[in-house]
Parts: sequence; structure tokens; C-alpha cells
Amino acid sequence: MELVINKKEFYIPNKWNEVSLRKYMQFMATYNEEVSEAEKQMHLITGFTGANPDHIGKASKSVINKAVKRLGGLMETKPSEELVIEFEIDGVEYGFHPNMRDLKLKEFVDLDNALGNGWENMHKIMGILYRPITNRKGDKYNIEDYDFITANNRAKMYLDSLSVEVVNGAAAFFLGIVTDYMKIMRAYSQVDRKTRRERTRQTKKLLRKTMDGTL
Repeated sequence: MELVINKKEFYIPNKWNEVSLRKYMQFMATYNEEVSEAEKQMHLITGFTGANPDHIGKASKSVINKAVKRLGGLMETKPSEELVIEFEIDGVEYGFHPNMRDLKLKEFVDLDNALGNGWENMHKIMGILYRPITNRKGDKYNIEDYDFITANNRAKMYLDSLSVEVVNGAAAFFLGIVTDYMKIMRAYSQVDRKTRRERTRQTKKLLRKTMDGTL
């Protein structure tokens, strides 16, 4: 569906895979629950269509109502939490980190720092977790070694190249692992040596259950 204002067209997304990470981050960063309903509608339309307030101010009420109804339907749905393993951008194949148990210290530290700000740094988290595939054999593959600078450059690209659908699936998968891991580690520090050995075994088992897709 197109929002047409003074012969200028703005696409209204109907699914989360049509919403870029950048648009969603900007929408969330500027959302204010305390403003009037009219201001919320304005924010909703500008955030997801790219139309500026001046354009929207010139639209008829019926056009605005149709746009709000469509976007309201989108907001009532939840993005998929299914992990997208691979995708392609400009001829380059990218894969989710295939072996989370072997995260290097610098990867873990940068992920931990990025997690502190949630969705504000989600593109940086994606830049670390999704990297170019260097070689593959069957359904297993290796990804590019981690580098802070290239990860940041990739993160900037992902702002417009990744949809909310892809990002939410990766975030749900990764954060689920982190949450379970931290629960075990917190309990680990409070028990005796015998129980600690068992908790260590549980932790290793948990990490082995995550993606182990390296060659």
C-alpha cells in the first residue's frame, strides 16, 4: 500500500521484513508515550514511511486514517523469532556465528558492551554475529575472523540492509543463550566445589547445544 500525498508516494510496510533496522531504531528512540494521539500517529507514519511532518500535514484525514490502520496492524504483530542462518547482500554471503562456544575474548567483550544499550546498539551486535562466509562444506561453514573495525563498518551497512525480522530472530536466539549462561554462572559462584563441577558440565553442555557449524 502506498501513502500518496500531493502526488508523492511513500510505501507503508505490511510485514516486519519490510522494515529496516534503521527505521525501527529511530522509531523506538524517539517514541514518547506522553504525547497526544495525533502526535503518536504522526510519529508512526513518519517513522515507518519516511514521509516528513510537512508532507503528512498536507494529507487528508481519510488518507492518514488508512495509513494508521495499516501500521497499527503491523505494530500488533510480533516479528518472527526464527533464526535466519544466512543471507546475501550485494553478492556476499553472510552467516551467523557458527560456533558460539568458541567466541574469542575480544568478541565477547564487544558483545557485552553493545548489549548494555539494547536496541540502540543492535546493528553493532549484528555486525559481530553475522560475518562473511569464507568457505563451506555441506551445511557447515566458516566465517571471517573477528575484527572491530570491519565489524563496525558491517554494522553501519546492516542498518539499512537488515530487516527487523532478521534482527529479532538473531537477537532472540543470542539473548536466550546469554540469559541461560548468566543464570548458571550466578549460581556457580554460590555453591560448593562438587556442585560447581556439575554446573561447569551444564554450562559446557549448553554451549555445545548452540550452533556448532564450523568445518
